Amino acid sequence: MAEQPFIEIEHPADLALRVWGRDLPSLFTHAAQGMFHLMRYGPSPVEATPMTHDIALEADDLETLLVDWLGELLYLADREAAHLGRFEVVSLEQVTLRALAHGEAPRYPGRSIKAVTYADLAIRPVAGGYETIVTFDV
Repeated sequence: MAEQPFIEIEHPADLALRVWGRDLPSLFTHAAQGMFHLMRYGPSPVEATPMTHDIALEADDLETLLVDWLGELLYLADREAAHLGRFEVVSLEQVTLRALAHGEAPRYPGRSIKAVTYADLAIRPVAGGYETIVTFDV
């Protein structure tokens, strides 16, 4: 397992991350951190206001739950003009997730991500935890 919880990997047309976690909650947290890292947020042009979002999701499988989680965070960031930088997975069981996303607004990304894709997406157990590749449409 790598020292970092995520690393950007080359992709011919989009952005992609390889993400690691010691367990599924940390994998989901690191995927969110990596996505916002790719978006390259700068400082707020005005005084930013702290915010917290309570997120509850249910999906048909774990990979869909991860895509839905990241998609929900993208939606919230866009709707609120926010940078979400801290994530707490309250519960992750089978195909349900409840989490808190903390951030501040207004903050604007230096690079836009349109969507989270299913390309190459498979959550795999590895020595010491789990890993996946997440690809983002830009």
